[in-house]
Amino acid sequence: MAMFARRSLQRFLIDLEGKLSFEARQKLVHELNRQDASALGYEWELALLFALSRVGQVTYEAESQRGTRRPDIAFVEGQDGPIRFVADVATISDAGLEAENPVMRFSQSLHRLKRKCRLPGVLNYNIKGDSAGRNDRDRKMQLKLPRIADLDRFLETHVGPEFRRIAEEKLATATITVNQPGVEFSVTYAEGQRYSGGHYPSYTAAYSPTRNPVYTTLKAKARQLKQSGATDPFGIFLCDGGCTLLAKTGRQPQQVSVDEVIAEFFRQNSSVSFVVILVFPPTRAEAFTGIVKELKITGRIYSNPRSSNAPPADKLLSLINQGLAALPQPTATPRDALYWIARLEANEGRTIGTITHGGGLMSQTIKISARKIQEVLAGKITSQELFSEYERPGERFQNPFERALRLGQTMDAISLTKIPDGDDDLLEVRFSVPDPAISKLKVNS
Repeated sequence: MAMFARRSLQRFLIDLEGKLSFEARQKLVHELNRQDASALGYEWELALLFALSRVGQVTYEAESQRGTRRPDIAFVEGQDGPIRFVADVATISDAGLEAENPVMRFSQSLHRLKRKCRLPGVLNYNIKGDSAGRNDRDRKMQLKLPRIADLDRFLETHVGPEFRRIAEEKLATATITVNQPGVEFSVTYAEGQRYSGGHYPSYTAAYSPTRNPVYTTLKAKARQLKQSGATDPFGIFLCDGGCTLLAKTGRQPQQVSVDEVIAEFFRQNSSVSFVVILVFPPTRAEAFTGIVKELKITGRIYSNPRSSNAPPADKLLSLINQGLAALPQPTATPRDALYWIARLEANEGRTIGTITHGGGLMSQTIKISARKIQEVLAGKITSQELFSEYERPGERFQNPFERALRLGQTMDAISLTKIPDGDDDLLEVRFSVPDPAISKLKVNS
């Protein structure tokens, strides 16, 4: 599973034959086939190479005669156009911040301890934080949690006895407060409530223009581009790997935005001519709809006013937009792509996860994942396992093939709809009116 369907990625690779060397394409394929989070970064590189190749000439990690580093991309507009640049691509995530602030691990360990103590109620926790730094422009939020390696032992020592007391005394509600050196949180237990939850300061928010993953990445990439020895303008593409800061533009209360981070980077670096940010719109919640994830890439370009050889921003933006328009619609957000990379089998894209019904009482039509049906026929999964995937809490899903047999309906027509930019196809099965082959004979009036 990836942002784009694996079929789309294969199409990109085929299109780049004759434009990139065999060695370059072989490296991309090797990295994309790895069952590792790093594959997302190479997917962004491949997508950019494909997009830019539609509007000019590209090379990937071309050897430099002047320096010791190879930039990710060298671009020339058209055959020998006026716009040319060398650029590095960086995929930025909040993974480092999440490792420093292990909220999810804390929540999982806390609920595991609750189950161990056989408590039937729900938990709500509140974690304190500390924005430490030499001054306001050097702050960084750090949640007051134990280290990941110490989490389970710490909770067993400081929360476990209270959980056991709640169980023994059969308390309906209770609050546990923990205040140890570097660790401060409270846990509220309540029976009769439906939902658990947690509150804590945002550790992915940037309080400093320089102590954040975007600035750190820009600084490292600027140094690498200088080491390439290239004479064309330098650019950096920052790509969405699940980084909260990348999507935050404009001024934020008590926080810095990505606009301010890049402005500070340009103030300290004149060698980089432009920065391009490619992100997915933030996930949002809507009434009656629930969680909404827009599967599209949006971009912004920042031109360095201190650069002596920056390409015209409007022309560069037009070229990049023209190239990005050639990309198919993504199939997953970067965060979802990382989730599925860690959970799906190697080299497999995601299947269609819905089933559609049509028709009336006497006949019916279903549309279902072709790959899932193939897996059932191959014995990889059972029909019970397949149709259990469509069940809702407290509601059993009825196998449509079983229902058709019970009604005396046989398959009347089967068609396959190919989805070139998806990793599955749609199998449509139409069932007939009751078929005498498997139903009672009758006399028509």
